[in-house]
Amino acid sequence: MRYWIVLALALGVVGLSSTSTPAQSPAAPVSPQIQGDADPLFLVRGRNIARSAAETANGGLMNYVAEPAMHGPTSSAPMVINQDGSLLFTFRGFRPEDRDISGNPIYSFETEVLVNLDRTFEILYNGPIRPARR
Repeated sequence: MRYWIVLALALGVVGLSSTSTPAQSPAAPVSPQIQGDADPLFLVRGRNIARSAAETANGGLMNYVAEPAMHGPTSSAPMVINQDGSLLFTFRGFRPEDRDISGNPIYSFETEVLVNLDRTFEILYNGPIRPARR
């Protein structure tokens, strides 16, 4: 029952938007600090869409938790604002039971989600944490 409630909430956040947009390369990124004309409400919604997509793709909240930056202030979210106004989020996640002796999460997932201005999204990557890019 709880699973269905979480699923219903996730679909409500996503707004039944299409996820089958054609794969495309994100436009050249702009620094997250330079938000210029970025709508603050879209930044919050985009973060929520990306987090919800990752939660759904990884089996729901009983199986997956996104890193704290995806829950806190939008300014701390790991995102890039592309030149076309779309948002690219790259963040980590973990299984709720995967914690070290101090209770800190042990991250094992990485998810990359592109959120378009029309609130459609595309999961570009969802799998093991990749080596740091340079």
